[in-house]
Amino acid sequence: MSSESDFPTVGIGRAKTFREVIDLARELARIPRPILVRGERGTGKELLARYIHECSSRRDKTYRIVNCGAFHEELLVSHMFGHEKGSFTGASDRRQGIFERAHGGTLFLDEIANLSLPAQSRLHRVVEYQTFQRVGGSDPIQVDVRIVAATNADLEAKIKEGTFMADLYDRLAFAEITLPPLRKRRDDIPLLIEHFIRLLHDEIPDLGHAEVTPEAVEQLQTYRWPGNVRELKNVIERLYVSDRDRVIHASELPIEIAAGEPFHGTFKERVSAFERALLVSALRDAKDNQREAAKALGLTYDQFRHQYKKHELATEP
Repeated sequence: MSSESDFPTVGIGRAKTFREVIDLARELARIPRPILVRGERGTGKELLARYIHECSSRRDKTYRIVNCGAFHEELLVSHMFGHEKGSFTGASDRRQGIFERAHGGTLFLDEIANLSLPAQSRLHRVVEYQTFQRVGGSDPIQVDVRIVAATNADLEAKIKEGTFMADLYDRLAFAEITLPPLRKRRDDIPLLIEHFIRLLHDEIPDLGHAEVTPEAVEQLQTYRWPGNVRELKNVIERLYVSDRDRVIHASELPIEIAAGEPFHGTFKERVSAFERALLVSALRDAKDNQREAAKALGLTYDQFRHQYKKHELATEP
């Protein structure tokens, strides 16, 4: 049976809530029932689904992925369930859907909340009875597929507004696993940083091994990471590739990370957040010397003080 070492990014972390998720996934993998994986974007839902497959008795069988948000509805239904020749314009031959091709294995349905109600109805029948019909077909097709579905949407709210079927939710949620966001497991960030550096070094040995200063690690731990583990991985890879001396300093971090908060909201709110980030970054580089920070930003001391008070930096610890 596969272990966490086969999926290292899934296994990286010591936070109690994260370890509980991994343990639960390993236990549920043995039970041939649907699993609903929930969590914010970038938390690793697809990696966890693959881990569940590899820990199950189906690990030697096929593993398929469908991104339910990547297709137009008609194409998605055909992709999932197949179609008969002549069932719609362009259907020049009979084609198997991914459910048939996933027979005996595991099917990961990502972004499940993006399915239309008709597609949800078709899916509900497969989950309930493991049978379906191709588009334009009349003969029932029997399959044996383990479904792992994932979403970052509020399915309960969608059920209330009538855009997601309660019956489908009940069937998919035989068991639910919720991945914690990265901001809830900040102590795991140093481990993940080292892991991503090691992966990239293994992929491109000529780059040499990079180090991240303690100050940079501390700053990375204060950021809220709206994109979670995926965002952290992208940031570390960009810094690694662009850093010539292979030592990543706090001053080299993206400005919104230096500010400790992402840019979001209206245009005015994002501009304000960017201004604040510039001030915080300049102060850090100037070791909190406000005159030096003002000079670095091309501001007079009075202009800098005005911005300093406007963004309430005087209240910062």
